[in-house]
Amino acid sequence: MFNSLIRDAAERFNLGDKAERFIGLLLGLIFDPAQGGFSGLRSRFTQVGLGDLFRSWIGAHVVDNVLQPDQFSAAVGDEALATMAAKLGVPKVSISLAGATLLPKLIGLLTRDGEPSTAPAEALALINGAPVPRAQHVAPTSARKADSRPGWLLWLVPLLLLLGGFLLMRSCGKDEAAAPAPTTTPAATAPSELAAPVAQANARFDLSNVDGKVTVNGQVASDADKLKLWDALKAAFGETNLSGDIRVDPATLPAGWMDKLIGLLPQLKAKGLKFGFDGDTLSIDTSALPEDQRIAVSEQLRKAFGGFQISGLWDRAAAALSGLKAGFSGDDLVGALNLMNVYFDSGSATITRDSLETLDHAAKAIKAAPTGIRIEVGGHTDNTGDAAANLTLSQQRADAVIARLAELGVARETLVGKGYGQDQPIADNASEEGKAKNRRMHFTVLK
Repeated sequence: MFNSLIRDAAERFNLGDKAERFIGLLLGLIFDPAQGGFSGLRSRFTQVGLGDLFRSWIGAHVVDNVLQPDQFSAAVGDEALATMAAKLGVPKVSISLAGATLLPKLIGLLTRDGEPSTAPAEALALINGAPVPRAQHVAPTSARKADSRPGWLLWLVPLLLLLGGFLLMRSCGKDEAAAPAPTTTPAATAPSELAAPVAQANARFDLSNVDGKVTVNGQVASDADKLKLWDALKAAFGETNLSGDIRVDPATLPAGWMDKLIGLLPQLKAKGLKFGFDGDTLSIDTSALPEDQRIAVSEQLRKAFGGFQISGLWDRAAAALSGLKAGFSGDDLVGALNLMNVYFDSGSATITRDSLETLDHAAKAIKAAPTGIRIEVGGHTDNTGDAAANLTLSQQRADAVIARLAELGVARETLVGKGYGQDQPIADNASEEGKAKNRRMHFTVLK
């Protein structure tokens, strides 16, 4: 039932012998009883605005590219994505790429006869890690009859061979007798058994712009990827301003950053900018840029690669926190903290990876604050959805921020979390821009 999808996972997404396990993990997402099973998955897609798309897969023969990797990540959630990546030992971006293609096809396959209430037997086997049953070869009738001959006949041929070998050795000359006995040639091994496991490296790319002269280095999986990226670089910077090399290695994992980077290159021409990708990790160095450019470039990269783990982002909060003078007050501290943007997965309290460094800066500043200071971490939402649910979510997000700060060494007794839901907007919820401003964390010094 699932063999073609397993083959796709192995060959198209370079998952190899991890492909069966990957399909099992996807099936586990679909039928997870803790998340409400199939109907629960559909609800999660509905919550992120993809309900109609999900319904279009039911009972259908789904083609490629109906779901984008970022949409898959938003619906599944960062925690589930990270768990799958850890279990398979591959980057999260690889899970997003493969899942975006194969999850819709699984839904279509499983719903040919209507929506399933429970997982079919073969799906359960994969969820539990059992291999997919393969068709067994049955010997022809004549061969089975030949095998039913008397047992002593089966021994006759090897005995005769041993006897012949002994006589042959006796007839050899003295010099040959002194030579070591030849080793028995092992049975031929299938090519798949001889081949060592293929190491899968992350797709990498580094760019450095020094006075308009751009040097790049990296590694991608195919000549087609190299040509596509190189052509985009020439178009953005000019061939005469470009140097470096991009290696091709078929064992490289898919470059989940490539298409977005190519679209963004015309806006990344600031002299002095350096950045690099390693799988789904992005590092940025804007230290040579003027302050306004540092903030603008950081925001462009954060928006484009929000699901990545990003280091080197520079915004008003980073500038303010790094500018706190020795002996700063609690009001100075929260003034800087309230410039931060902390992002969460849609509809959840999971902090996005691009916000982790922001909270790292916050933790360092809070730990340097005056002794005895206590800070309220207030969670706020826009007015989308149910007010009671928003209140719960805002509390969960405040608690998540406190938990992360505590992991980074901030004393828990320093922080108090409180959810305010949608009741204290600072902008008009009639616009998306206003809603974005209302979705915030607000820090207050407790007197």
